Amino acid sequence: MIALKYLALVFRYTSINSARMRVVATVLLVASLVPVCGSTAPKDARQLERTPYEFAFDSYAAWLAFMDTAPDPSWQAPAMKTLVPEATFDNYRAGRTVRAERISYLNDNLRINGFMVAYKQCEPVCPVIIYAQGGVAQWSRTTFFDLLEMHRLAAQGFIVLSTSRRGEGGSEGTANLGAGDLSDTLALIDIVDQLPEADGTTINYFGFSRGGALGYRVLAGTDRINAAVMLGAPSDSLLSPRRAEFHDAVYPGIVDGYEADPDAALRALSALYWPERLSERTRLLLLHGGSDKRVHPYNSLRLVDRLQGLGRSPRLVLFEQGSHSLIEHYVDVRREIDRWFSVER
Repeated sequence: MIALKYLALVFRYTSINSARMRVVATVLLVASLVPVCGSTAPKDARQLERTPYEFAFDSYAAWLAFMDTAPDPSWQAPAMKTLVPEATFDNYRAGRTVRAERISYLNDNLRINGFMVAYKQCEPVCPVIIYAQGGVAQWSRTTFFDLLEMHRLAAQGFIVLSTSRRGEGGSEGTANLGAGDLSDTLALIDIVDQLPEADGTTINYFGFSRGGALGYRVLAGTDRINAAVMLGAPSDSLLSPRRAEFHDAVYPGIVDGYEADPDAALRALSALYWPERLSERTRLLLLHGGSDKRVHPYNSLRLVDRLQGLGRSPRLVLFEQGSHSLIEHYVDVRREIDRWFSVER
């Protein structure tokens, strides 16, 4: 039953056209990500609620057995043992160094769900990372591997926040790949300002895939992001080779203004067409797989070229034969992320 609650991980290995699997996993996961009731909401603008997160698997062996169901060997137990050793898993599960919580908050009169994983010894405050997962609508949720990565980052002395975004992961409202998801993400900055243990002067951002494309819009909407890492992030949805697929299965009804003018709507989501709007304050790192079949590496290459033309100096790391998730290179990916977010770099 626990494994089924996190069946969303399967979406990383299956096509969005796998309708039967999609429906089953969506029903199970939407139910599983609704926050635990019974907490007391403090009287603040966002009505932030925090409840303890119950670890998803009873044992390391149970988690590895679940990972072995993945069709891609890069996600199976032998690879996971390297990325998350048993002692590390047990440490996270026991909550020895970090505290994991489900959160919910009010935004645009909608109750939005999310997670917070925080280092326990903030003295007096900890820097922050906003963690933005990939996927959209029924294909978007925070997977258990995402939560393990949030634990790993928090253990280095961070407070890590994520949002499930409206209409996704049990959050109220309708999924919105536009003003809605941007608003729900920017609202996390208001939450940072409410947390006495959070350093509001050092807010970082990590975005994978759709979370990376969203991240570019975050950087266009605020100067408060200190450093950002975008992994496999689309910067040009207008000329994407997957546009026809997404026109049929994703965009209608969730992209602002899509029905009236598809080109203009997709251009508004694509940083390649407005690179000058990205905050000059933010240090930007782009990570991309050279063999990414979901988001072609030209999305990062062309954006870096445009930014350099503006006198900016982003860092780009292109991984030879790397996939969309870069899971097969994740030891090196982590090294790049940790260096970029390090307060001592």
